[in-house]
Amino acid sequence: MLLAPAGNLDAARQAFQAGADAVYVGLKGWSRGGARGEFDREQLRQCIQLANAVKKQVHLAANIIPKSAERQRLLQQLTELAEWGLQAVIVNDAGFLREVRRKLPKLAITASIGCGALNADDALFYQDLGATAVVLPGYVEAAEIAAVKAKAAIQVEIMLHMVQEFIQLGKCWMPSYLNFAAAEQAIPAERLGGSVKRGGVGSCFRICQQPWTLLKDGVAVDQRLFPSWQISRVAELGAFLDAGVDVIKIQGRSLSAETVGAIVGTYRSAVEAWKCGHKAEWSETPLPAMWTVRGR
Repeated sequence: MLLAPAGNLDAARQAFQAGADAVYVGLKGWSRGGARGEFDREQLRQCIQLANAVKKQVHLAANIIPKSAERQRLLQQLTELAEWGLQAVIVNDAGFLREVRRKLPKLAITASIGCGALNADDALFYQDLGATAVVLPGYVEAAEIAAVKAKAAIQVEIMLHMVQEFIQLGKCWMPSYLNFAAAEQAIPAERLGGSVKRGGVGSCFRICQQPWTLLKDGVAVDQRLFPSWQISRVAELGAFLDAGVDVIKIQGRSLSAETVGAIVGTYRSAVEAWKCGHKAEWSETPLPAMWTVRGR
């Protein structure tokens, strides 16, 4: 399966036309990233209808860590969305994952990349909780995927087009150390409102993407940025498919519809080449700047 991001309905259309088997979307208030790339309920309904019409799938990224008072409300919404035809939900909290499995036994559940799975034991843990699939980051090697598949029956998704972060993807606690008022004054345009983490601080100020001052004896001598660059391992896609990867995932609900279509088309061509026993031709030159993923 080729799973593409969709921050709006046009992106979903472009993804399906370019060859995506499914798209993952956010629902306002329940998805990391605040209002960026989220659907309201009517847009989500339309997206599910669009997918059903072309025999594709919609996966919902409900990947916050819900507060205790929110859990039942989110479960109720997921129940209704499943009745609409939602095929899968992506969650970021182990306890909530178990609740969803008990409440909605027929709904596919993916353990988000934020769950931190990296190896076979991690995959088995989420399998035992009731997850249908688990997402692994794009820097995991094909041999490691094969080791997971040898032990676990759970589906393995790998995010082959993603931003590499200086910390483990999805495990950032940096906002906890930044005062909200000071942050709003310093970088107001960068704040992501809404529910980014829940259970953490509730907002992301993109601290990692701001310049950090390097001091020597108390004197500023330089400014540095933490490393953050995109990974696209499409040239190695065949090796991952040979290793047993079930889902190739593309990061980037913030990407434009046209860019989503272009990226999906490239990955679809590589998948089809692998099916025919050929290696897709792929330039080793850096990806175009417009393909840069910023956030999920």
